[in-house]
Amino acid sequence: MILLHEAYLKAKTEEAKDGLTRLIDCCDYGDFWGFSFVPHIKKEGANGGAYITINKKTGEIRYFNPIMDFDLFKKAIRIPIEQFAEYNVAI
Repeated sequence: MILLHEAYLKAKTEEAKDGLTRLIDCCDYGDFWGFSFVPHIKKEGANGGAYITINKKTGEIRYFNPIMDFDLFKKAIRIPIEQFAEYNVAI
């Protein structure tokens, strides 16, 4: 089972490869965690609206765009991103 903090670090490491280092949203979608990162300096449309996702059971990385399943997106539980500052892994 992948915990939120572990999933965050995995997602952040993967997204940093593309220069996306600033977390702007985090959601619990039930079977997976979703994170939205943008470049440190804001650029419009930088990530195309997709969330990098980490499967809670397997740790598999995928991507989810809300228009793929808007009902799932609406049901997601928003997680306050401020809590990641406690891990000193920054927002």
